[in-house]
Amino acid sequence: MPSVSVEREGAVAWVTISNPAIRNALTNDMAKDFAAACEEIESDNRIGCVILRGEGGTFCSGADTASWGETYSGGTLTDEAYELSDAMYGSFVRFGQLPVPTIAAVRGAAVGAGLNLAMAADLRIVAEDARIIAGFTAAGIHPGGGFFTLARRLAGREIAGALGLFGMEISGARAHEVGFAAVCVEDDQVEPTASRMAATTAKDPLLARRVKHSFQIETSGQYLTWDAALEVERGVQMWSQERRLRAQAER
Repeated sequence: MPSVSVEREGAVAWVTISNPAIRNALTNDMAKDFAAACEEIESDNRIGCVILRGEGGTFCSGADTASWGETYSGGTLTDEAYELSDAMYGSFVRFGQLPVPTIAAVRGAAVGAGLNLAMAADLRIVAEDARIIAGFTAAGIHPGGGFFTLARRLAGREIAGALGLFGMEISGARAHEVGFAAVCVEDDQVEPTASRMAATTAKDPLLARRVKHSFQIETSGQYLTWDAALEVERGVQMWSQERRLRAQAER
């Protein structure tokens, strides 16, 4: 059965998208499960980092469009259709706003809504041969879920246009070159690399959550001035220094 599951590995939570019959495409029920997974992670202060992956070596091929005919049988402008769309993309926003650092471990393909989901993470680790595809216009639909905003935020206007307007496909290696992903490795090293990076970040969950809060303030929307950024960081940094000194004194 299609599912979104959460597994704990110490202070790291692994969220796995599983719908292998259609390359881990997301159904509406899976979107609800994904939102529930986010709620579980948010409420558990023992979790210091999240890794999002797809089962079987494919990240996510987007939304399960084959089910849309039944889902939108009353038309796409009905209240029900709007609520279903909101549930799908709303779960992505929930993931993007999690109070803990997040990593998207991208193997195989990230397509359409699946690409949006990868872009919602704080960091992307991609396989060299991964396929990064917007795919909206090829499917005859307008990009959704804030695609252009997310893509421009990561890789600039040119790449956002190439992917979303012109349907260009880029590899994981190219995604790394243009700043879409911070780390690019061979396919079989994606998840081990994510695990190592997450473990380092998650070893102090409370600190990880405080740092993530500052990261969100400083990198969302317009850039802060340097002076403003100093003020955002100052109090929390001083708190962390005091906390470290107390820990050292207690040893």
